[in-house]
Amino acid sequence: MTITKEQAQNIQGIGIAGFRKYTQQLIFARIDNANKARTLLRELSHITANAWEVKTFNELFSEIRHRGRQAEGGVRATWVGTLISASGLKKLGANLDELPGDEGFIAFKAGMAARAQTIGDTRPTDTPEQWKKPFRPGTEAIDLLVVVASDEAAELDEAVARIEKHMARHGCTVVFKERGRTLPGRMRGREHFGFKDGASQPAIDGWDDAPAEVEPPALPIGEFVLGYADAAGQTASVGDFWRDGSFAIFRRLRQDVFGFRQQVAQGVPASDPALDAGTTAAKLAGRWPSGASLQTSPTVDDGNVTNAFGYSGDPEGLNAPRFSHVRKANPRDEPRVDLAQEPTERHRMIRRGAPYGSPLNQAATADDGKDRGLHFISVVADPARQFEFVQSRWLNDPNFPNGATPPTPAQGYGPPVGGEPADGPDPLAGEFDAGAQDTLRQPSGAHQFTVMHELVRVTAGEYFFVPSIAALKRLSE
Repeated sequence: MTITKEQAQNIQGIGIAGFRKYTQQLIFARIDNANKARTLLRELSHITANAWEVKTFNELFSEIRHRGRQAEGGVRATWVGTLISASGLKKLGANLDELPGDEGFIAFKAGMAARAQTIGDTRPTDTPEQWKKPFRPGTEAIDLLVVVASDEAAELDEAVARIEKHMARHGCTVVFKERGRTLPGRMRGREHFGFKDGASQPAIDGWDDAPAEVEPPALPIGEFVLGYADAAGQTASVGDFWRDGSFAIFRRLRQDVFGFRQQVAQGVPASDPALDAGTTAAKLAGRWPSGASLQTSPTVDDGNVTNAFGYSGDPEGLNAPRFSHVRKANPRDEPRVDLAQEPTERHRMIRRGAPYGSPLNQAATADDGKDRGLHFISVVADPARQFEFVQSRWLNDPNFPNGATPPTPAQGYGPPVGGEPADGPDPLAGEFDAGAQDTLRQPSGAHQFTVMHELVRVTAGEYFFVPSIAALKRLSE
């Protein structure tokens, strides 16, 4: 289906369009007075960016840059996204009982901290009890997340100051805020481990350009926005308030950059041929720093960033290891035992995150103790089927994808048959277990190695609803 202008003007721009800005501020707030907060929602409904205007701007910006005419003082914009948690919706009078009893809706209403066992946030350094204080269980829930993104830091500061002033006047308290931004210099467009981020976003049918024949097919908008048919041909049974809305997953992920450098510097013991640090890093990520896939560029970073590849031609993971982050997170046509029951396209997510913190000096000989990482934000229609499934069943599971068929749909893979070693967890985003091993496969054999460090820690998280523009106005009334 083609998404009309009218529909796109009702869908928030943070999701299917994406802000794509140099810098952004996340403002988390608590609602203390619901009646006053409705006035805030009315003001936010007027400045919250819709998908039509954001996409139109992005296309214009890309065209100007393509022509080489982007100069100082060129086109720029500041966008606002308004996200509300289940607790915030309750305070504002929304009826959460309108949501069906599907697992994804149950997850949203419970909140991320309450879903720790399901997600896998059970390790000592990742449990919700260790998160930033405003996100911990037992503290008063976070109700609002306002995302402000801009091409200019000064314009961002002005917009943030106005919104925080409105919050203070209208019965809300800011409980946490943090700036994210594109990293400087040679790290521009990359995350703190040094890899280009967002190289493979799902295309949406009737909205994005049609993928090339060899690229993954476009997905129905119902995979990301409520009120439309999804890839299974099903439309969630929700009322008008929820239509044109999405769910957003927020995770604050602290990255141990020095630990990552130590991990890759040791290579893979007994590997033949031996791997240098750069190749080891690429094997952990499943791509080179430029974003080029190991499937299309197996031996050198040639800068060939493409989405036109699969894994069926490399079933053993000789190019991109089966434990590598991008292969675990998006297994594409991976020849796994449950591919027919769990097609990859049912678990895709739109990612809208940004790095936070300053880069670690390339010449650093020790960790500098500074907090740096990624504000992970993904937009989905079903938090359980998309985010929770990928995190718990793919990234965390050492037996995915070469393990035996899961005993039940709710359980992980069984150990591989015939004594074959398991591939291991995702070494970057999988939940860390001391002594966990990954298996590098080469023509010379299978070489297991230990994941030395917890490279990524979860330090905060929550589920939010991304209401349509009409729903924001309705809440304000």
